[in-house]
Amino acid sequence: MKKVVWTQTWVAALALTVSGSVLAAGDVNAGKARAAVCGACHGMNGEGNPAFPDPMNPGKTKAVPSLAGQNSGYMAKQLQDFKSGARKDVLMTGQALGLSDADIANLAAYYPTVAGKAATSVDADLAAKGKSLYQGGDMARGITACMACHGPDAAGNDLAKWPALSGQLNDYTVAQLNAFRSGARENDPNKMMREVASRLTDDDVAAITVYLQSVSGVAAKAVPAPVAVAAPVAAAPAPAPAVATAPAASGGAADGAALFQASCFACHGPAAPALNAPQSGMKANWEPRLQKTGGLDGLVASSIAGVAGTAMAPRGGSSLSDAEMKAAIGYMLSQSGL
Repeated sequence: MKKVVWTQTWVAALALTVSGSVLAAGDVNAGKARAAVCGACHGMNGEGNPAFPDPMNPGKTKAVPSLAGQNSGYMAKQLQDFKSGARKDVLMTGQALGLSDADIANLAAYYPTVAGKAATSVDADLAAKGKSLYQGGDMARGITACMACHGPDAAGNDLAKWPALSGQLNDYTVAQLNAFRSGARENDPNKMMREVASRLTDDDVAAITVYLQSVSGVAAKAVPAPVAVAAPVAAAPAPAPAVATAPAASGGAADGAALFQASCFACHGPAAPALNAPQSGMKANWEPRLQKTGGLDGLVASSIAGVAGTAMAPRGGSSLSDAEMKAAIGYMLSQSGL
């Protein structure tokens, strides 16, 4: 029976590896630009945040994962799962709903080019126990070796969409193993993680995660060089008639609707009630905030500074200018009848 458990796991691993679809190539530079919003929670270099204010539990914090060095296939799958609801997290679902397939591909292309964090000093005895479980499992208890899927260096498997575990924040890894153990997280293929995690004790989880802290994060992958394509030789065009050109834009009003959709929708759209955030289109949500801050300019200033103890990071975690912030907030107020 022990042999069957081991064999079935490897067969499932092989099947997923062979059937894994190749991720459509994303644009690293576009992903880096889009990641500016992600940086509000995950760190400007994708390093994660071990004590991020938990919007669902005021006064408490939670670990937000490191994204640096994560595999493209895994990252794309998780973003798609958050978007579809297959993986549940109110804040991340709100963020993912605002992402197009191209955005997801671009982010998944960018984060592997950022180096993961270096190994840290850990308790040697506990790490040794964790290493034994990670590399060899415990067949007497039906625990498959973690390295069977995540690799000997914990770098994961990009094609199979299995994550890199090295370089990840300890508390985040613990939280995810506990979520798989309890069944709260269920977007693992064929219940593979839930079945393995259900056999782990608290001591096992502590040992494995401590061991992983002793393994350096994935090295940054090289940015693919652009492929040079020779332009077709064409006949010189006839001179165009002179046309008067319009003057350059001089900082006029920004497109508030577009800015809202790109940078504010995640928290101020349908996910707003769960985040205790004002929802666009809800007058009752905005009136007290306008009164408290003294009007539009005060509300803009508050949004630029961020609101401590909430998910409202400075500028909402975006790179919007002051004028763009005002345009986006003005749009949400107008949609709310204010």
